Amino acid sequence: MKTVLKYIKAYALAVAAPTVLMLVLLLISPETRSWGAVGNVILQSLAPAVLGWGVLFNMKIGNWDFSIGARVVLTSVLAGNLALAAAEALGLGAAGFVPALIIFSVAIGILLGVIVGAAYYFLQIPTLIVSIGLMLIMESLTRILYNGAGIHISNDYMVLGKMPWNLILFVIVFIFASILYYKRRIGYSVRAVGSNPTVAKTNGMNPKLTKAKALALSGIFAGLYSLMSLSATGVQSAVQGTMGSAAAVFDAMMCVLIGMSIAGKGNVMFGVFAGAIVAQILKMGMMAINLPTTFNKVVIGVFVVVFMVASSRADVFKKLGARLRGKKAGTAS
Repeated sequence: MKTVLKYIKAYALAVAAPTVLMLVLLLISPETRSWGAVGNVILQSLAPAVLGWGVLFNMKIGNWDFSIGARVVLTSVLAGNLALAAAEALGLGAAGFVPALIIFSVAIGILLGVIVGAAYYFLQIPTLIVSIGLMLIMESLTRILYNGAGIHISNDYMVLGKMPWNLILFVIVFIFASILYYKRRIGYSVRAVGSNPTVAKTNGMNPKLTKAKALALSGIFAGLYSLMSLSATGVQSAVQGTMGSAAAVFDAMMCVLIGMSIAGKGNVMFGVFAGAIVAQILKMGMMAINLPTTFNKVVIGVFVVVFMVASSRADVFKKLGARLRGKKAGTAS
């Protein structure tokens, strides 16, 4: 019984936050009052949560990686077109396309992640600068490769975006991410360096190498996100405009920041998934009240800043709360 209560307490906020917001959405938006709407919100949160897990490793260790959105687009375009070519060459259709897409998405995602990590490690410049530079290069490549046509696959090839395969894939990735973060040396190193680089260095860790590994590791999740997103939508266009891929970065950061705030003592990977659900509910809520798309980005940006301050300056909020409680106690006496 104590074990059950322990888990309930650990995951209470991560479950309660999206549940309460979903109830609010159902109240303000009559057209969403159905179990189908709830299911759609959860399904739409699967892929963002996967990308969020990759961003989590970077944010936890202090990396500012703005290239991951461009990496996602470039991976989708390359992997999708290569998988189509392989399937057509073998004459296997969807039976050849799906495994080829899995292999190419993960392989290209890892390769691009390694490129970003190596650039940071060998150039010895901040992650913010190196990631923005590589983001601009990768965005340009999406407009050059295949004449900027991107990738479009037919419904028959969108197997992994349909039930139950999307859920099965998500659960597998969730287990993989949790093992990496909690049970493997890389996860321990990321958490140690992120908490205190000096102490980690005195214990034999190389902070700069660990940060480079975190950038490379995020490539796995970028590839898996590309796989899930392309399988769900069937389309990936080239990046239009300078820093056009940055929106995906901020969306993922929002999932992570909300997730870390509500994860409590539970599995932070589950917290990021809950954060992805909260983000989707907020987007649907803004659509329900007919908020223009331009303002949607403003609201998302405000949430990112608020949660970023809350997570990085928790001491300020604790002091403010202590002062408010002190004032109330003084007034009561």
